Amino acid sequence: MAKSKWIAAYRDSEPSSGSASWEKGKSKVKQWVGASRNLPSDGKYEEYETDEDLNSGSPQKIESNQKVIEMDQVKPSMTRSLWWHYKRYWVCYLMLGVIALAIGLPILFLVIFPAIAQRLVDGADLPIHTAVIKNPSDDTLTYSVTVSLKVPKPFIVHIDPTVLELYRPETKPHRVPYIKMELPGMKLHGNTLVKIEDQQATILDEDELTHFMASAVRNEQFEISAYGKTTAYLGKLKAHITLDKTIRLRGLNTLEGFSIDSAHVVLPPEEDGTNVVANLTLPNASLATVELGDVTLNLKVGDLILGNATIANFTIKPGNNNVYARGIVDIKSILQNIGPIADAETQALKSGNITVSASGNSAIYDGKHIDYIEKVLNNLTITAEMPMAEILIDSSESLLGDFSGGLTSLLNGLTTVSGGLVSFLNGLNATDPLHLLGG
Repeated sequence: MAKSKWIAAYRDSEPSSGSASWEKGKSKVKQWVGASRNLPSDGKYEEYETDEDLNSGSPQKIESNQKVIEMDQVKPSMTRSLWWHYKRYWVCYLMLGVIALAIGLPILFLVIFPAIAQRLVDGADLPIHTAVIKNPSDDTLTYSVTVSLKVPKPFIVHIDPTVLELYRPETKPHRVPYIKMELPGMKLHGNTLVKIEDQQATILDEDELTHFMASAVRNEQFEISAYGKTTAYLGKLKAHITLDKTIRLRGLNTLEGFSIDSAHVVLPPEEDGTNVVANLTLPNASLATVELGDVTLNLKVGDLILGNATIANFTIKPGNNNVYARGIVDIKSILQNIGPIADAETQALKSGNITVSASGNSAIYDGKHIDYIEKVLNNLTITAEMPMAEILIDSSESLLGDFSGGLTSLLNGLTTVSGGLVSFLNGLNATDPLHLLGG
């Protein structure tokens, strides 16, 4: 189609020989050829055909011109066009790339990477596996802790040493730390176990520490918060991150499950005044181990304090703690108040049991009273029931030996009759019970 137009234009413009319009027509033909081949319009290109060639009707010339025109009509591919474009303007693109890097790299290093690192810290769990508190004193304590820190597995993160402030979440937004915990520099890859052993910490605020420990002892669950700043490195990238985490842990739940497994009276009393010994079970549902020292508990029935019991060198550990307690009970006071005791124990005595409560009295470690532990124990009351006959039987066996069989039968008989023990105790109250002790 293009060829026929070109030839038609050529012939239509041909005048008589020697005419001026011949050159004009020839120029027009050049413009058609140039336009079809994307050549300059000034005619500075090779002429493939003259009037002699056209008049001669040479098939080779016509075929050659047809191929040239048809190939000129084929458009270059997109890839080749782009390549020509970039080759022509590569300097511009290089400058744009340098400008983009100059702007983008600081944003990546100073904004994007730190933001991603902070987001990972905020969303990460910080599980505590073990916690140990020992060597308590008025102004220091020693702690050990095992925690897990998790980062995505493909990455290896280095963290600078830092100091964490431990505080109660109730004090936010004004944090009041009670101790500080030093964390060493660490290399984290995947799920990393971090152990901190036997670090001594200075008590910064005793009241806050007391509130924290009381919450851990009284509640089924309690919270511990930690705050600190450090620098994390991922290869050559670094980020200043802030750790402000609150972790929920299982508490001691007021030592639920406390029980008196056995108890008996010791007469005559030992040299230190001990006249009652008992085996106790103190459950600890938490993961914490705490050295408490020599712990003395008040023994009560109702509101009447009967005496005290001491657990020597007591360290409470996770799980059931079976301990041996030595006590001093004011037997004369018990006999003098047998009526109020019977009234307070009416329901328990009908079942043949006696209810005994224990509350904190003192905690002495290395010969010194530990005030913050004592404050926690003094606000803690634990209660247990045990068979009254069992106490009396155990006591009679220690006192009478082989002659205790008759008393055992008598006491067992009392427990089989509803209200038998109540009547028995009320009967003691009707007489002067001090006569039983020679008083």
